[in-house]
Amino acid sequence: MRQFAVIGLGNFGFSLAVSLARKGYEVLVIDSDSKKIEEIKDLVTNAIVHDVKTGEYLKEYLNGKIDTVILNLGETIEANSLAIYHLKKIGVKNIIVKAVNEIQAILYKKIGATEIINPEKMAGERLAERLSSPNLIEYIPLAPEYGIFEIALPDKLSGKTIKEIGFRKKHRIEILSIKNILTDITRFMPDPDAKIEPDSVILCLCRKDDFEKLNF
Repeated sequence: MRQFAVIGLGNFGFSLAVSLARKGYEVLVIDSDSKKIEEIKDLVTNAIVHDVKTGEYLKEYLNGKIDTVILNLGETIEANSLAIYHLKKIGVKNIIVKAVNEIQAILYKKIGATEIINPEKMAGERLAERLSSPNLIEYIPLAPEYGIFEIALPDKLSGKTIKEIGFRKKHRIEILSIKNILTDITRFMPDPDAKIEPDSVILCLCRKDDFEKLNF
């Protein structure tokens, strides 16, 4: 089972830790605020109160079994930098750090962070995508060019097959799943000859440019 550690329980860190735990993963959280730890302790695997402004404490609680550590220490560059440094010394391979600007992102990458995230930017991108497409339910950015899109299909496509609609050949869209929202039945990696039922939602992978060209 994959194991995660979330260090710093701001709104983002708290939500992320609980979401990972609900998916069945082992989650360790560390924060200096005892009230936050008290609030989350029954929702994750282990919750520890500790001053996160220094990095020395990390070797006390982390081991080689931790797959990924997510740092959510706000705008404190020194705390994040020290944490990245010590995590690298411990041998943590995946270090994801929340950065609030491009300068922080560059610095953390130089020190050894494997991935940089900006939740505010991601939220803005997702909202922009939703506002630009009335059929879009959810959007998850994967890379500058690609994303995963959850789309409610119009009734006029009911009865047609995936091949007839031309998702892959015409629109260059890869269908990951089709879900009937009335029966709650999901078909993963559906066959090209699978027919679209009324009240269907698809999960697909494609380039953002191709999605924007999609017109049902």
